Amino acid sequence: MNDRLPRLISGALVVLSSFALWEIIQIKGAALIQQPSLASAAAVCCLIAVFLGIAGFLAPHRYWENVLRQWSDLYTNFSRPAQPAHHWLGSVLLSFSMIIYFVVMMKMIPLQPSPENNDQGAFLAQAQAVQTSGGPTVLIRQLVSGTYQEANQHPLYVALLSYFPDYESGKRLSAIFGLSALLLFSMGITRQYGTLVGGLTGFFISVNAAYCQLTGRVVCEGLLLFFLAGLWLIVLRLPDLRSGRLPYLHLMGIGILLGLAWLTKGTALLLILGLGLWYCSYVVNWRQLCARFIRKTTTVDNKVNVKQANTTAVPLKTIFVALTLIIVSFALIAAPLLVRNARVYGSPTFNANSYLMFQDEFTEPHALAKQSTLREAAQAYFKTHSVSEIVKREVKGLLWQVFIFLRSLGPLPFDEGRLFFGLLALPFLVIGLIAETHPARRLYLIWMVLFWVAFAWYLPIAAGERFLMPLLLPALAFISLGIVRVGQLFVQRRTA
Repeated sequence: MNDRLPRLISGALVVLSSFALWEIIQIKGAALIQQPSLASAAAVCCLIAVFLGIAGFLAPHRYWENVLRQWSDLYTNFSRPAQPAHHWLGSVLLSFSMIIYFVVMMKMIPLQPSPENNDQGAFLAQAQAVQTSGGPTVLIRQLVSGTYQEANQHPLYVALLSYFPDYESGKRLSAIFGLSALLLFSMGITRQYGTLVGGLTGFFISVNAAYCQLTGRVVCEGLLLFFLAGLWLIVLRLPDLRSGRLPYLHLMGIGILLGLAWLTKGTALLLILGLGLWYCSYVVNWRQLCARFIRKTTTVDNKVNVKQANTTAVPLKTIFVALTLIIVSFALIAAPLLVRNARVYGSPTFNANSYLMFQDEFTEPHALAKQSTLREAAQAYFKTHSVSEIVKREVKGLLWQVFIFLRSLGPLPFDEGRLFFGLLALPFLVIGLIAETHPARRLYLIWMVLFWVAFAWYLPIAAGERFLMPLLLPALAFISLGIVRVGQLFVQRRTA
C-alpha cells in the first residue's frame, strides 16, 4: 500500500485548519474565550483538525496500511451495484415535502427583506422597464439590436418577472419556480434511485434554509435551480461515452438547458466549463491514476494498466462531436444575449460583474466597464498586487467557501448552527459519492472545484449561499443516497 496520498491529505488538513483557526481568531479575538459561541466551537474543531492532521502526517507506514485496507473494504461495500430502494416511507416523505415547502413559504415570504438597495430592487426595476417598453417580445428585439444594455441581471428571469413586476407577486413567482424545481428533481431522483432516496431528497430540500430563503425572494435562483434540476437528471441518464453510444437527444437537451440557465444567471458559464472539462476527462483512465497513489505498481502491472487505458480511452472525435452538439444547442437558445453582448460589449459572454473579480471592494461594475476593458482591468490588478496578496485572497476565500457550503446544507430554523448539520451530513455526502458509480459524480466534483475557486476569489466583493446554489440539489441527492446505502448495508449485515 502506498501512503503518499493520505499523508498529503493530512498535510493539507493541517494547513487549511490552521488558516481557518487564524481567520476565526482575527474575527473574534478574545471573545472566543470570554463569550463562548458557535465560533468558539468552530475554533475548537479547527484545533482538533490540526492535531489530527499532524498525527496523520507523522503516522507510521503500518498504520496507514491498515487504514487503507479498511477504506478499500468500505469503498467496495458502498460502491457495489444496488437495486433502487423502494419503501412506503419514501412515498410519504415525498408527499409531505410538497406540503412542508408550501407551509414554509407561507411563513417566510412575508419575512423577506424589503427590495431596497439590493438585487430584489434591481430585478424589479428591470422588470418594470421591460413591461413599460412592451414586454418580453420587445425585449428580444432590443437584445438583438443592442438597444437593451443591462449587463448585470440576465434577461430571462427579468422577462418572466415583467408580467408581474411588483414585490409580492415576484416573491410568489420565485416560490413557484422553487416548488417546480423541488418536484422535478425529487421525482427524477426517485426514478433513478428509488422512493426512499427520492423522498429523503425532497424532504431535505423542503426544509433546507438556503433553498427556502432564496426561492422566496425576487431573485433568479429559483428559476436557475429549475433548469439545473432538469440538467442534472439528464446527466444521470447519459450513457458512459466509453460504451460507444453517443446520445444525441440527451446532449442537445443539455445544451438547451445550459442556454436557458445562462439566460437566467451569468454563473451558468461555470456549469458549461465544468461540462467541457468533464467530457475531456474521458481521455484519462482514472482507475489507473488512483491505483498509482494506493498501490506500489510493478513493471508488469504498469504494462497491463497502459493496455487497459488504451482500450478504455474515448476517441477525441467522439468528445468533439458531443461538445459540438452541446455548444450549438446552447448557442441557439442563448443567441439573443450572445448577439447583444458581441455587438455592444465586444464579447459574447460579457457580464459587468466580471470587472469585480479584479477589485478589492465593491464598485459600480458598469462604471468600471466604461473605464477599461476586462483585460486591462485584470492586468492593472496583477501589477498592483503581490503574489502573497493574491494567494492570501484565494486561500482565505476557499476557507469561507467550505464554511458557506457546509452551512448551506443545514435546515430551518437554524442560522449559523446549520454548519454543524452540514458537518453531520458530510460523511453521508462522501458515501453517496462513492455509491454513485455513474461518471456524473466526477462532473459534480469538477463543478464543486470550479465554483469554490471562482467565488473564493470573489470573496472581497460578496459572499453568500446564493453563489453555490447550483451545487445544492445534487449534494442533497448524494446525502440521501449515502444515508440509504448505510441503512441497506446495516440491514444486510444484521440479516447475514
